Amino acid sequence: MTTESPSAQEGPAAPAALPNPVAASNSGAQVGAQVGGETEIWKLLPVTLQFANVAANSNLNFTFTTVGVSWSLGARSGDSVGFSYNVTPSSTTGDSCIRQIEFNNAVMTIRTGSAVQTSTQAGYSFTLTLFLRVRPGVDYVQGYCTLNNEAVVLATIGSQGAVQWRNGRISAVLNEHELNYRPVSFTVKGARPGNQIDVIVSAKRGLGKVNWSLGPDFAESNGVTLASQQGQIPLTLVSYGVDTLSFVTSQPSGSGASINGSQTLEFFLNAYITWVPHDLNYIYLRTTCNSDISVLAQVNNRQPQIVSQTDTVFTL
Repeated sequence: MTTESPSAQEGPAAPAALPNPVAASNSGAQVGAQVGGETEIWKLLPVTLQFANVAANSNLNFTFTTVGVSWSLGARSGDSVGFSYNVTPSSTTGDSCIRQIEFNNAVMTIRTGSAVQTSTQAGYSFTLTLFLRVRPGVDYVQGYCTLNNEAVVLATIGSQGAVQWRNGRISAVLNEHELNYRPVSFTVKGARPGNQIDVIVSAKRGLGKVNWSLGPDFAESNGVTLASQQGQIPLTLVSYGVDTLSFVTSQPSGSGASINGSQTLEFFLNAYITWVPHDLNYIYLRTTCNSDISVLAQVNNRQPQIVSQTDTVFTL
């Protein structure tokens, strides 16, 4: 698979993201492969690659040497992100630096362009999402990558914690996924000091039950993450209940005695849900907060959407 983008434009009008070439399925999906006349079930594991300090005009390469592991767009599913590319806020110009991305089986190559850099910018930052296709019985992946020496890649595979990859040899453990756990990421924007935001999860009555969770029960689980790009996390209270997440905002660090004009607070949360029975297909999320506040949620590698103050459907 190959996708190319035009040369990055100068100034703020440069494109911030490439379109998704294809949709893909959720974590734990399975695909069949013919082996000796029988269908062998391979696992599909979602992968997020966070790049930082990537040099312009360079060729990046990721090659797996473990037999039975390859890059994939995932299975077919209408609302899954599949492959995606986005510039991250730490790229100071906000420009796309990618000229070409190509992956085929065990090899992925990325070619960066020569977008305009500032004198203080160490390199480019961006995020890729795609999948690993894993043969049954394979519980690790090894290989190598070619990066500039300053570049760092944080690789998150499934529900595991991120591993750091640099120029040279790379590896990661591939734990089996718990079928009834999914990560849910939230981006909250537009809040002001003293606001309360509640996010409630539920299932349709009679179909099953869903709860917030700290994540799958294994040592390398990614767990719960709470962060803010405004420095200190602007919260005075976080409550992690069975069906409700509650937040109360505070004054951000270093912003003075008050927030004036259009300045607002924002933060990011990565949480988990768990449910019964295993074959539950969808859940509801809703918010209780000021109408000026937006809560963008993404369940695993599904398409993100705004959570409204009435039940909003998210597929599993």
